[in-house]
Amino acid sequence: MGGVYYSTKHGNTVTGVVSPLLPNPPPPGACSQCHYEHASIGGVSTGGPFSYLLFADDTNALCYLCHSAASAITVYLGSTVYNPSSHALSAAMIWPGPNPPARSGSDAGKCVNCHNPHGYKDASGLIPNMAISREENLCLACHNGVVARKNISSKLQDTYKHPVATAGKHLASEGNDPAKFASPSNRHSECEDCHNAHSAKADSTPPAPPTASTRLLGVGRIQVTNGSAGTVPLYNYVPGGSGTPMEYEICFKCHSSWTTQPAGQSNLASLFNSNNPSFHPVEAQGKNRNINPNAFVNKPDWSILAWTWDKLMYCADCHTSDDGTVRGPHGSMNRYLLKKPYTANPAQRTMSSTELCFDCHRYDTYANNNATNTIKGYSRFNPPAFSQGHTYHVGSRRYPCYACHQSHGSAARPGLIVTGRSPGLNSYTQTTTGGSCSPTCHGTQTYTINYSR
Repeated sequence: MGGVYYSTKHGNTVTGVVSPLLPNPPPPGACSQCHYEHASIGGVSTGGPFSYLLFADDTNALCYLCHSAASAITVYLGSTVYNPSSHALSAAMIWPGPNPPARSGSDAGKCVNCHNPHGYKDASGLIPNMAISREENLCLACHNGVVARKNISSKLQDTYKHPVATAGKHLASEGNDPAKFASPSNRHSECEDCHNAHSAKADSTPPAPPTASTRLLGVGRIQVTNGSAGTVPLYNYVPGGSGTPMEYEICFKCHSSWTTQPAGQSNLASLFNSNNPSFHPVEAQGKNRNINPNAFVNKPDWSILAWTWDKLMYCADCHTSDDGTVRGPHGSMNRYLLKKPYTANPAQRTMSSTELCFDCHRYDTYANNNATNTIKGYSRFNPPAFSQGHTYHVGSRRYPCYACHQSHGSAARPGLIVTGRSPGLNSYTQTTTGGSCSPTCHGTQTYTINYSR
């Protein structure tokens, strides 16, 4: 024990633990900072009632003697934040073992379910941060559908998942250093990058986008100040202890040019810029302000009760588990960590009503050429005003949404229109009453719309 302990932050002989209870404390890191070493002090019997010869009861209150305030790196945000968290309050928050051995039910919610105050080592050596297991292994010992109700562990075995198995990259102190998230050397995604185990708690009511779920409380994130369309925003790192995060701000730690992204990955902070001509409404309300709400699939959802032009959405409305068992981008059998299939290919094919786009956009309005003109007319670009609109192109000509539309945002065109794909559009012009396009499959075509923009 001594060999491990004196390698820990508690046991460091220069900067280690110093008890606030002792008027004349021993040297930093000494065992006697927390434990009586003898039956008496100065000839007076200690008579202490506490187990392990501790100066205080063996509960979180012992830890709070030193750890009542937030840590300097704002991962632990203090006892007043931890006490109402799910980990503190859950009767199921008990280390299940086997290494180290399982704890008893009376230990539910205690710090020692995740931390060993004396340190703990495995075959690779001392485990950082006084933890009893490394990185995702600490979390997944419980979040496996047996101890905790949701089986996160199984989703991280899916074909597409965040790379939590990347070992030795995450640092508790990485904070506002973009190099610590950079590709290729430091690219990683540990549970702690999106969740703070000392703060997270279940939502008492469904959250409203873009405000993050309370499961994401206490996490550092990237705020943006947007410039003109298509420009890179100004980035500002916000530590976990400051206010309530927006969900997309957490995503921007990795999925924006705040850090060095992998080759070919889009800068989502630029694409979601609210000054762009069009974007999915992640940061701000969308620009398609007069769209008929019947063009949406208005089904109950935890974040959207009924789609209208002014509603916002989460990244996790699209990027989440494919089987509905777990919310959030942990794992999916669909590429891009998507809720439903999405094919990033403009080639002609028959689209299915089970594809991602039609989770929100009404399939019969956009892809069923046998639908009534009433249903088709919920889209501007359709009969009765224009016979060869969405349902004709998608339903009869078999051109997928991807041939003409971006998914996240467009810095150049309204309606998430994209040019340069084949098949697809060479050019596109929009007017108040219609527009014109020049596609790869036929000559320039003008059209009128069913209702005003």
